[in-house]
Amino acid sequence: AVAEPLPVAVIAEMLGVPEADRGLLRPWSAAICGMFELNPPEETARAAVQASVEFSGYLRELIGARRADPGTDLISGLIAAHDDEDRLTEQEIISTCVLLLNAGHEATVNATVNSWWMLFRHPEQLASLRGDHGLLPTAVEELLRYDTPVPMFARWVLDDIEVDGTVIPRGSQVALLFASANRDPERFADAETLDLSRQDNPHISFGAGIHYCLGAPLARVELNASFGELLRKAPGMRLAAEPEWNPGYVIRGLRELLVEV
Repeated sequence: AVAEPLPVAVIAEMLGVPEADRGLLRPWSAAICGMFELNPPEETARAAVQASVEFSGYLRELIGARRADPGTDLISGLIAAHDDEDRLTEQEIISTCVLLLNAGHEATVNATVNSWWMLFRHPEQLASLRGDHGLLPTAVEELLRYDTPVPMFARWVLDDIEVDGTVIPRGSQVALLFASANRDPERFADAETLDLSRQDNPHISFGAGIHYCLGAPLARVELNASFGELLRKAPGMRLAAEPEWNPGYVIRGLRELLVEV
């Protein structure tokens, strides 16, 4: 009720999705992201394909409407790039929109919920944050490090590379454990400690290099805004029930986090 609407609304606003249609986006995104998990079952694959077909069809209609009546939204901008400079095909526009939807809110929703769960489990840190809202910028970074919302992701090796004496040949698929790197004791002092005032915090929750998250600045703005409002409007918010985790591993999140205000 709190964590989901904001990121969805922001991405929908950016894309130019009419407000009446925004309820479609989260179910489509959740179904598609099911394919990111390890060895997804056939039922998950069918749901992902169905969601992809439905979302692509919806976007084709929306692209047609924006082509006839351009606005200031991102889809209109992508259409202009396609029509004026011949840089994007319609399918590339659709793929870009799907990527932005999935990447633009799935992890942010989980980062919000997981972070509050971590704060409830560390009451002394939550008390510090409630007492000094100026800690918010470093608190957001530390919560992303401490409980990484996307703890593992796969990449393909483009060139032979040696890592710590092990040669990984071109064409290999590797699993990068971001959550493990974010707890590296050689890089982080007291790596297992949640410290909302941590200054030296080069976490890799947003990835790195050419794969660095395009939406990282937006995610930071949303998380700071969401946490700031909750701290101000619900200063006594407390846990109402022990949460349950979703079964996913690649995308880490709770089913829900019930609180009392």
